[in-house]
Amino acid sequence: MAIIKHLDQCSFNRALLNPEQPGQIAIVYFSASWCQPCKNMRPIFEQLPTQLNSTAIHFGIVDIAQSPTLAPIYGIRSVPSIALFKDSRLLTVVAGEVSLQHATTKIQSALTTE
Repeated sequence: MAIIKHLDQCSFNRALLNPEQPGQIAIVYFSASWCQPCKNMRPIFEQLPTQLNSTAIHFGIVDIAQSPTLAPIYGIRSVPSIALFKDSRLLTVVAGEVSLQHATTKIQSALTTE
């Protein structure tokens, strides 16, 4: 099972968006500790590694209260949001509190059209 890393401003690029690894895919959950929808959505995000069944995908969580500059860099305007990156490039964002099926379908769709 994939490990979900807790990321901050320093570890974000180093851990998930390494340009030296071509084809690297990262799925990052942007949330905030004070956000109730984020708390509701977190168990759904934590199921994504099993649903997507890929050891090649890196997973991470960013708390925007602790790392406030990361979300605006990628146009994340609301939390909770799940962002899909490939080769350090943002492919899609799943914003809001959504079902596991919706999140999985949107991510798989973005990966197959890429």
